[in-house]
Amino acid sequence: MQGWIDTPLTEQGLRNVQSAVGKLQGIHFDGVYSSDLGRAFVTSYIIVRRLGYDAEIQPTKGLRESNYGDLAGMLGRDAGARYPGLNTEADFIPPNGESLAHMQARVLACLQEISSEHPTETILLVSHDGPINAIYAEFAKTDLGRLSVDTVNPNDFVAKFTFEGGNITTYQEVAADI
Repeated sequence: MQGWIDTPLTEQGLRNVQSAVGKLQGIHFDGVYSSDLGRAFVTSYIIVRRLGYDAEIQPTKGLRESNYGDLAGMLGRDAGARYPGLNTEADFIPPNGESLAHMQARVLACLQEISSEHPTETILLVSHDGPINAIYAEFAKTDLGRLSVDTVNPNDFVAKFTFEGGNITTYQEVAADI
């Protein structure tokens, strides 16, 4: 459970970046925002440079993974055994951390701020599994706690969505062109 632990991008992560680049080929971005955690920011940097984008990447805390507090660094199965509500209840708050519901509210507030600054532009967001699930749960109007148990996105996951009037109106996973 990494959460806010600022771990480096792994060798597997570098391979996932190349796969994500393949999924993003041909898309023009007017701006790039990334979680400010190193593994996501390095991912965003590699992606945009390989795509030929050379403008500044905007790091933001709003796109961070869930804050697991005292549980950060534990194996997920150990933390889940100790705190059964951890991955099933959106309102469960780990000691010194944040609930999934709070993380989702933070991510959605970040989307609102970015959308206000770029209402008609195409923006690349680079984040983590939790925020991806938070965005999808909001679109699908489903419980984030239940979704988090059932959904683990691959680390090269790419989706496109539309954020209009404070709502996610479209959402679609992007597959690589093969």
